[in-house]
Amino acid sequence: MSVLKAILAILVITSVGAKPLKQRSGLFWQVTKPGSTDSSYLFGTLHLLEQSYVDTMPNLMRALDRADIVLGEIVLDSATKKEAAMLTASVAPLDSILTPRQYAQVDSELRHVLGMPLAFFNNFQPLAIYALLIQGLYKKQHPENIRNGVLMDIYFQQRAKRAGKEVKGLESLEDEADALFGSLTPRKQVHELMDLIKHKAKVLKKLDELLSAYRAGDLAKLLTEDDLGAPGDELMEGLLYKRNATWLKELPAIFDSHNAFVAVGAGHLGGPRGLVSGLRKLGYQVVAISPVH
Repeated sequence: MSVLKAILAILVITSVGAKPLKQRSGLFWQVTKPGSTDSSYLFGTLHLLEQSYVDTMPNLMRALDRADIVLGEIVLDSATKKEAAMLTASVAPLDSILTPRQYAQVDSELRHVLGMPLAFFNNFQPLAIYALLIQGLYKKQHPENIRNGVLMDIYFQQRAKRAGKEVKGLESLEDEADALFGSLTPRKQVHELMDLIKHKAKVLKKLDELLSAYRAGDLAKLLTEDDLGAPGDELMEGLLYKRNATWLKELPAIFDSHNAFVAVGAGHLGGPRGLVSGLRKLGYQVVAISPVH
């Protein structure tokens, strides 16, 4: 089930209600170049969370409003949604990849969770079906947490655009999709999908544990929690560390010429190959600050 954290790290899905982050956490960082009086900010998101979550964090929102450029992993807009639909397409129809028994099991689960048959998604990659099921299962388990439906990452970019700020992505949607879908063969994707259906109660329990770790700002646990994908495995290498290395080549020019607000998945921040460590190695002062005060 290491694919669970990968899904959360790369796909934009629904939200969970939660208490605000503690006074200090490993999720919000001030980035300053030595000798400069200007600062940029780095925030680790969880793509499950809504606008209502970050609205409880005044210091975070002040940093967003002070920035002259806002960056996410990708630019999230209507064009992105159309492109995403194409990138989730499978190389072969699901009814030719799944056995008849597997197809019937997935179809039954989709009808129960989403009210739609698998035939509607026959050209999707198995991992895309996995993401749809995670989304639907979590909504069913925590309906009280679904509020306005404006996801955290989207909200940052929408607010920036309304204020006339520049909004950029650190990569293209094609790059991001390749990081996920390119890391697992269709056979492995099918294995993960069937494993989710077989162990969905355990997956949802682990999802709640991941959210608890996020609320606590526990980056180490986000990266090492059992069944959520440990660093160093093939999937995390492609999903996190190679992308971090690419971003660390781009961020210095942005930080040196802008007061930037960067919001990327929290899994990208921590560890020896994370963005915080990488920026420090490049000579930046990177200090954890409270998103609240």
